[in-house]
Amino acid sequence: MVDLFCTPFADMIQRMRLEYHNQQTIFDLPARKWFVPPADDNWPDLSVRFHDRVAGNASGPASGPQTQMAQNIVLSWLAGGRIMELKTVQVNDELKISRPCIDATNVGYNVEWSQELRVAESLDQYVQGAMLIHMLRHAPDVFGGPFGDVSMAGMSGKPIYDMSIGYDLAGIQTPKVVNFIRGLIDAREGIERLRGEIPRWLAPLRDLDYPTALSRSITLSTFHGCPAHEIERICAFLLTELDVHVIVKMNPPMLGRDRLEHLLYDVLGYTELRVNDKAYTSGLQFDESLEICGRLSQLAASRRLRFGAKFSNTLEVENHRDFFQPSEKIMYLSGAPLHVITLTLAGEFRKAMGAAFPISFSAGVDRKNFANLVACGFAPITTCTDLLRTGGYGRLPPYLHDLRQQMDRVGARTIDDFILDFRGHREAAGGDPVQAGFLNTPIIIAETQADPRYRAAQNRSVPKKIDSHLVTFDCITCDKCIPVCPNDANFSYHTGELRLTYRDVEVRPDGNIRPIGEQRTFALEKGDQIANFSDYCNHCGNCDTFCPEYDGPYLKKPNFYGSRRAFDAGAPHDGYLLDRSAESLTLVCRIQGRIYELEQLSGRDDHRYDDGTLTVRVSTDGTMTLDPASSRPHSAHVVDVGRYHAIATLLRGITDPTRVHAVNTPLMSDVGQK
Repeated sequence: MVDLFCTPFADMIQRMRLEYHNQQTIFDLPARKWFVPPADDNWPDLSVRFHDRVAGNASGPASGPQTQMAQNIVLSWLAGGRIMELKTVQVNDELKISRPCIDATNVGYNVEWSQELRVAESLDQYVQGAMLIHMLRHAPDVFGGPFGDVSMAGMSGKPIYDMSIGYDLAGIQTPKVVNFIRGLIDAREGIERLRGEIPRWLAPLRDLDYPTALSRSITLSTFHGCPAHEIERICAFLLTELDVHVIVKMNPPMLGRDRLEHLLYDVLGYTELRVNDKAYTSGLQFDESLEICGRLSQLAASRRLRFGAKFSNTLEVENHRDFFQPSEKIMYLSGAPLHVITLTLAGEFRKAMGAAFPISFSAGVDRKNFANLVACGFAPITTCTDLLRTGGYGRLPPYLHDLRQQMDRVGARTIDDFILDFRGHREAAGGDPVQAGFLNTPIIIAETQADPRYRAAQNRSVPKKIDSHLVTFDCITCDKCIPVCPNDANFSYHTGELRLTYRDVEVRPDGNIRPIGEQRTFALEKGDQIANFSDYCNHCGNCDTFCPEYDGPYLKKPNFYGSRRAFDAGAPHDGYLLDRSAESLTLVCRIQGRIYELEQLSGRDDHRYDDGTLTVRVSTDGTMTLDPASSRPHSAHVVDVGRYHAIATLLRGITDPTRVHAVNTPLMSDVGQK
């Protein structure tokens, strides 16, 4: 079992401040990769309407790994996302998901399906994320700004948070889930509690007027086998009892076996895939979807709410790869093939339901197809798999810059004008962008089906590996593992290059210590190193996919924990805990089941090193003496001095204040006070 642990709110704020000041990054995303369009009159208005609100643009993260923790939500916003589909919450919040769980090697597969935090923790993280974004927008000077979307025409409108709830009526009606929903509809209680955690010396942040109505919309995610009558009852409950706008996710098999498999095999060439047979018969059928959507649209309208459909859920396929555990018989397909299937299904549904029926889209979205989907009039248009690839969240800003280029091509200053003129349908649509989006859709579907980039032949390559295996220190330091982690679990720290020689020492029963064995070398060839913050790591395996070396950064690089609770929960995995007291700083290490401790003595350069058998004092010149408080060994004991140097290097590097990250932020909690 791998657990996620949340960082105290005050530490999140302090890390953002110090990290931007030191490194011009926030949560390891460089400022140069944020979406900050020029503040001039040439930037078009990208805003779209979603239900009863206006979003700065149609993009955002899909309900998934990019929205499960506060830092993920902030990263999505910094990259330009303005409609956040929060990760799906359900009553069963003690899931045991096999690891690894994300395979984005090429087209994209996963075996995860809802939140990995407790429901109450998810609520807290979503409120934290919203508050942190509000801080960046309205008090940028506190973080070293200005930056954000204030007064930028292309980014008008507040971020919109869309809840995702699953999976059956019984679970959704429980107090646990209902209270979660109400906690985002009216977040005053959570906001005031978190406001109290903001340090008093950050008065500009404590005094902000945080929006409390964080969400009034839900995207319903149901099990792939959920029957139509159950889906309709859930939606009716959400509309009438909780008074929220509702979007229901549709499943790709609604397209029908013949059409789906014609696209998958004959058109696209993914002959290695086998769709789960039960998916065709156990879930919502196409005709059923039309019937329930018609009734639910009327119900929503009677309550002055909106009802729509999202295309789509992932597609259930048989596990034919060796990435996931053999016990996982079914995996969920995403990426390029799902894009073609889902867009085709959305087109058929739109023809049947009419142009005015609201549609959101999420399947294989990337920078090359985003503008096409905008031209169809879909909103929101959310992405997941593409953000798991090299560059991570930094892949999102090009979506919006490419959209701007497409808008410039047709002379459009607003999204409505872009939809009208994208394929020259202004006159045929009578100047109505809704009708123009309807007319654009079949043209874009045909072009997409014919586009070779979605075919299997174009999606078989895998990230290249070199003949090298990861170890604790030194790698090629390509930093690919840092941005591909949606939770920001991987990070870099600075040690400087290092080369020293040493010999092991033997501690005798009389307390005398003498060097033994051959002289060896401890060396670091790279000045920057990679580590993993285990509180944020769910062992999804994505960093291993894109690391050029073998064995996985999340497994082979040092795993640091943020608390004793997290450290203990991580057993028996190797791990490190930075334990600070008033008198000293100690690095607690669990290595191959054995506990080591290296204490940096207050006000001194000396260290106290406990290797699990005895404790020695280590002076600045490396001389070791038996600590006065340590028991003498009953027989000669050898101290592995190489291990000592490795641990000492970790302690020195991880506490270096010039590189701010999740581990050393608590050590700098008072830095910057006025």
